Amino acid sequence: MSANKRARIDHNDGRRGREQEYGLEQKARKACINCRRQKMKCVIEDSRRDCRRCLRSGLPCIFVPRANAATLPEAVLGLNEGDFKSNVLRRLKAIEDTLGLSDEAPRISTESVVAGDVESDEDEDLYSAGLGALWDAAVVLQSSAPSSVPQSIWRKSTVKDLWLSFHERMPGLHFMPRKQTFSAPQPLLLASILYCSSMRGPPDMAEMAPHYFTVLCNAIAQLSIPSSVIGRTPEDSEEWAFQTVLGLVIAGLLTEATVRETGIWISIAYRLILEHCPAHIDETSREWRKLFSGVQIIDLEHASLHLSCPVIPIESPLPGLRTSPRDQLYRLSRMMRTGLTHFTGRGLPTIWSCFATDQAPMGVNLTGSFTAIDGAVIRDWARQLDEWLVDFSQGLEGSDQDLKTVFRQYVLHRLVVLSIYHPGRGCDLWSNTITPKEQYELLLSARATLKLHSHDDSIWSNWDLIIITWAALIVIQGIEGGAGEADV
Repeated sequence: MSANKRARIDHNDGRRGREQEYGLEQKARKACINCRRQKMKCVIEDSRRDCRRCLRSGLPCIFVPRANAATLPEAVLGLNEGDFKSNVLRRLKAIEDTLGLSDEAPRISTESVVAGDVESDEDEDLYSAGLGALWDAAVVLQSSAPSSVPQSIWRKSTVKDLWLSFHERMPGLHFMPRKQTFSAPQPLLLASILYCSSMRGPPDMAEMAPHYFTVLCNAIAQLSIPSSVIGRTPEDSEEWAFQTVLGLVIAGLLTEATVRETGIWISIAYRLILEHCPAHIDETSREWRKLFSGVQIIDLEHASLHLSCPVIPIESPLPGLRTSPRDQLYRLSRMMRTGLTHFTGRGLPTIWSCFATDQAPMGVNLTGSFTAIDGAVIRDWARQLDEWLVDFSQGLEGSDQDLKTVFRQYVLHRLVVLSIYHPGRGCDLWSNTITPKEQYELLLSARATLKLHSHDDSIWSNWDLIIITWAALIVIQGIEGGAGEADV
């Protein structure tokens, strides 16, 4: 057989092989998506993977196999098994983050831990300082946090510094002056402290505050998900509930009025107290009475900015949580609750409505909605606050900090009471409907609030800061109208 003939045979065999392969591939592929839409024949030239029409138009040539097609080559499908699995897992993780779901056990991959934190001296420092449980709680938060949260906020040194700075710099709560210490913090309490300490910290820490706020909101949401890691009740349910409620209280102090869901958080805290507070409270128990007072106060403060009805009752249904009628916080809560209930549900403009909108309601004047009874309620309300200050400032045998706390509560709450008319008059201090006495008392109270801020460095809760800002707006309007004072 001549060489030319042998070459022709080899060429024909190769062509038949290519045609056979092309025919099988075409049989399986049949037509790409673009050709199928146009109801045109799909033609592939030579050994190209793209058809002629897609190649000329510059479109991606995508084939969809028929339902009865045999197993196709990987190149035909255009899929890579590893990429496909990664893509599915990524989408599943995004769905879980949106729904707030998580696995039964914390899952922290080695890739999610910041470099340098694994097998480092920081681990030894944490455990040698008795803070090993701190990192255990941080791991739970990290495992359930959304993937959008950067991993840099979980550095052990950062978590440790924020935890310690909170206990060193933050003043005691006015309803729980004695600072609480926890050797094994629960995740929700840790989330609240990390957010609080970062938001009130130096600029480099304040940049992390929005991420810790996301972690905090996610942790609170976990309480409403059955069998979630954070919401699961451990064996020591009392300690878990106390820390969780305290975490909700701290979160509420930081978000009063500005976060609409704060009212829901308050309701969750109240339910946890009713479910887990022990029947008999003694010296060895946690300070459940003071914690309940804290939930009441946050509820009242949040309601005062919205003129809504408080949710938490003034009298606890549990005998162990009841306190003396002579208690200063009890008396303050009762008079605030009584006054707020009178103005609830009437559609009156609120203090927060002047902050939540771009423009103050200058054109709105609802003076006609106020009655003589309303004026009498406000005057009696202010008089009761004056009596409350006299009773507890003279009979209080505490430190200067205790006296400062009582005076702060008096000044801030009195400004709230005297300001009920103000938004209804369009936030106009010079309205024709305001009497000179009302104008004088409102300006006097606002000035006292600003001076309070200048001399009290322990103010940090959101409600206090909002009322102080409100006082500043009133004083500025007074100065513009020629009623200013040189020392303000």
